[in-house]
Amino acid sequence: MYSGFTPALPPPKHPMSSLPPELLAEIFQYCSTYNADAPLLLGSVNRRFREIVHSHPAVWYKLRLRLGFGTEFAQIQKAGLWFKNRGACPLKVFMNITNTCAPRSDNSEQEWFSHNYPFLIALFRKNIHRIHALTLQSDTELKAYHLLDAITASSPVSPTESLQLHSLHFQITADIPPMPSGWSPVFESFSLFPQLDSLKLINHILPALTPPNIVHLQNLSIVRPLTAPPLPTLKILRMISSAPSLIHLDIDSRISGEPLSDLHVETELPALKSLSLRINNLPSTLKLLASTSLEKLRLTDLDGRRPRAGEELGSVMANLTRELKTKDGSSGGLDLLKSLEIAGVHCVSSTSAHWDWCIRHLPRLESLTLNKSGFDLKMKRPSLTVEWDNGGYGFASLFDYDRRHIEDTQVKGVSLTDEDSSW
Repeated sequence: MYSGFTPALPPPKHPMSSLPPELLAEIFQYCSTYNADAPLLLGSVNRRFREIVHSHPAVWYKLRLRLGFGTEFAQIQKAGLWFKNRGACPLKVFMNITNTCAPRSDNSEQEWFSHNYPFLIALFRKNIHRIHALTLQSDTELKAYHLLDAITASSPVSPTESLQLHSLHFQITADIPPMPSGWSPVFESFSLFPQLDSLKLINHILPALTPPNIVHLQNLSIVRPLTAPPLPTLKILRMISSAPSLIHLDIDSRISGEPLSDLHVETELPALKSLSLRINNLPSTLKLLASTSLEKLRLTDLDGRRPRAGEELGSVMANLTRELKTKDGSSGGLDLLKSLEIAGVHCVSSTSAHWDWCIRHLPRLESLTLNKSGFDLKMKRPSLTVEWDNGGYGFASLFDYDRRHIEDTQVKGVSLTDEDSSW
């Protein structure tokens, strides 16, 4: 006899359940690029996700810690989990120490970290050779460097056992104090990392660096808020000249305008392949940093609304296209330039001749981005891709930075666009 009871059907399987574990691991790794804690979140969904997460080291490549938030035991558990699941693969670490209450005495902060976080510091000392990239977010430079000294205090510094840190980023949240233009702090911590090839300084006092501290440095980024004191051009040149291997340079800061006759650089500047300048005094600074090896050039003039700004920058670009001195003493132009982006300047039709001539004489130029309302170019190059932006949400805006770099956040008005700011 029919009882009227219908057995419940099993719930339909989610489409992701049919994906092979290797593909799911790739998806989980991609999720980790947006959120460092993705392994914990994904592993809590179900048993299959947890098994996949804990069996693929690639998912655990970013570790995010916040000292001062919660107990040291919780931080040790989290760090230990990442070091264990990452295996022998290199790890990227982000540490936020802005909420720690370390003493202001310069001689006691290193001991303070070791005293208040002894087991965490010991864990990092044991695994420091496995850290490939390190980002420190702090309210002062000294606190960041004292933590760096604490976790590397017992590490070997001989050439055969040097630390394998390749990328070092500092994010300072406090305002940069006014100081004499010629003063630069000396941080000996840089001498511990001979393999360092990427350095980003966000809202950071420009340090004094000399070879061999950054002899292998290839990428340098200096980002400062508009409210910070202007950065002396001579200090920039001295720092760049200390990095003979530098090929990518990014400066986002106000620049002080010393007369060119007062600038003397004892050593040669490196041959850059990529140069990004978002500064004032753009024409004069560009003349100092441009080289015949440039393949990518990105320029944003913070004073672009001044009279004749477009004409001045166009004239400099035309002159650089005509003649630049190479390292062997011969002359050349921007013949290798493939990508050119200009923003912040207004160029009326009467002064477009410089830009027309310049762009016509860049033989390898493939991509050009210009202000739509600021340029009236008549040149025709079928092989050239021209992108017109009208500001706002376009080139050089915060939206554009977010689109290009994915990770974007704000600290005291500074756009933190480095790859670790999404942690």
